[in-house]
Amino acid sequence: MTTYDPWTGTERRIQSRALSRTLRRMETSGLVDRFEEQMFPRSVVYSLTPAAADLLTRARPLIDWADEHIELIERLQKSQSKSQEPPAQMLDGEPPHDDLPG
Repeated sequence: MTTYDPWTGTERRIQSRALSRTLRRMETSGLVDRFEEQMFPRSVVYSLTPAAADLLTRARPLIDWADEHIELIERLQKSQSKSQEPPAQMLDGEPPHDDLPG
């Protein structure tokens, strides 16, 4: 299985073992429900629990902010990769801004 990462623009292969472990942890922590259909071929369906749906609803504004400010995030990531200094101090030689994370 592969997934596309819009933040990096890359496609990544997800190992089935890693996916299984992640889904198991999410089920244990109450974020997904697992339903195994008893037919041939066997299939398993996962769905979000009400708590996970609530979490996603509350995280949506942060996700939307990140999408709107992708250029800032990319600039911070490039700055971090060039140096180990905190990213807020490295924005094109500008002083840190109070509205930046970190």
